[in-house]
Amino acid sequence: MPCSRTDHVLREYFSDDLSPVLRAEIEEHVTACADCAARLRELTGAARELRRWEEMPAPRWDRHMALFRRERGAERSRPWRLAWQWIPAAACALMLGLMLLNTSVVYQGGALEISFGSPGLTAVDQRLAEFNRLQAEEREEFADVLARFEQLRMQDLETMRAGYELLADRDYETVRSLQQLVSLVGSTGVTGW
Repeated sequence: MPCSRTDHVLREYFSDDLSPVLRAEIEEHVTACADCAARLRELTGAARELRRWEEMPAPRWDRHMALFRRERGAERSRPWRLAWQWIPAAACALMLGLMLLNTSVVYQGGALEISFGSPGLTAVDQRLAEFNRLQAEEREEFADVLARFEQLRMQDLETMRAGYELLADRDYETVRSLQQLVSLVGSTGVTGW
């Protein structure tokens, strides 16, 4: 059965600030527990291997350049050769700058024409201005339709109010006529029908 204390014990055992008393307790536990002892042997072997790797010298990565120079002997690289190495990078940087500035180079009729920005933008600007003009016209038409609708709505409300007042007046006249009829019938003395 695996020991539940293995991880804790081993973590403490490899700690740099472990007291001698605690180290003795851990070693006593490891002698009694087969799981912890096996795991400690594995980790001790790995630690030994890591120390061996720490003692190995680092490889010399620049050795190939020294070998290349030694093989070439007295022939040294000339400064003009170094300049040729930078020409492709400079050409790429120049092309990137021209592209970012949206530079247009046109050769027409024996003349070289260089412009920054796209000549097609004027057509886009004209179309955008036309679109804005059409939008403004549509807004004005919509405002006119909305004003006409509001005017018709107000007329309908006024007609309804007038109809309601007329109906209320007629109802009042009907109630008044009935009251007069009741008072007339009551004053004449008609008692039953």
